[in-house]
Amino acid sequence: MDPISHGIIGGAVYALLNNTSLDNPAFIGIIIGSIVPDLDIITKLKGDYVYLKHHRVESHSIAGIIPTAMAITLVLSVLFSAFIFKEVFLWTMIGVLSHILLDYMNSYGVALLYPMVRKKYSVNLITIYDPVITLVCGYILLLYKRRVSELLAIVVIITIYLLLKYIDRKRLSKVVKNYHSGMEGVKEVTLMPSEYNPISWNYLLSTKNVWIIGDISSIKRRPYPLQILEKEFDPMIEKSLEEELGVYFKDFTPYFHASVLRDKENICIKLTDIRYRIKKGFKHHATIHYNREAQLIKSFFHPFKLDNQIKIKK
Repeated sequence: MDPISHGIIGGAVYALLNNTSLDNPAFIGIIIGSIVPDLDIITKLKGDYVYLKHHRVESHSIAGIIPTAMAITLVLSVLFSAFIFKEVFLWTMIGVLSHILLDYMNSYGVALLYPMVRKKYSVNLITIYDPVITLVCGYILLLYKRRVSELLAIVVIITIYLLLKYIDRKRLSKVVKNYHSGMEGVKEVTLMPSEYNPISWNYLLSTKNVWIIGDISSIKRRPYPLQILEKEFDPMIEKSLEEELGVYFKDFTPYFHASVLRDKENICIKLTDIRYRIKKGFKHHATIHYNREAQLIKSFFHPFKLDNQIKIKK
């Protein structure tokens, strides 16, 4: 979710129980806390490889909540004279937590259990920018007089909205599975919210031998298969996943396709993150190159498009 939406939602959480004011350090704390986890974008200064390695990891973990909130609170304690440390710290921590929970709800996920594991967890429920939640929370902030009945109604609306999204995902998962029931060895169906369209879902269907990638609308409820990728079973794929870039890619995405390209001199393993599509394919790739003796020659990370390549090892 974008920083502005995070800030609006964080401020709205505070406004549910308090009057808002820019000279209130607790209100400022929750807004800053709800935005600060995305400061991991500064790692982009070292390139996309480093950025995507750390994005939604350290700053989006359970272990990072208290240190982040404490650092913000200490800074605010210097800037404000009227200051109740425990109160500001609590609301700032709630802001950080709201950020992590919202990012946990979309398909990019967050590394909740870092530093124990780098795996990213997600409930695949809302888009990167969710207009319903953001607009409702914006309305809360704009209310001059906040009646208890209005605030309770808004909380109920958001709760029902998220519940309906969950029910919709479960229902459409069954539709997709039934549509592809003729496929042999169906293992799982994963529905992920479209990046920006709140009534559209992307789906990944895994069978014994293929990945099927498609779309389904909450309105039309008809699956549209877009691509079928044959699964390849080759020892070189397993070997590539043990390399530095292979380990990185497995941590980066739980859903990827691996293919093997061989010529007279070299073997190339291509890894493709199949979660996010662009017009001519998928966003993120990795290629790991070996000679015919299976010795690593070089490897490249291709973030955002295949033409963009970052050399990892010679």
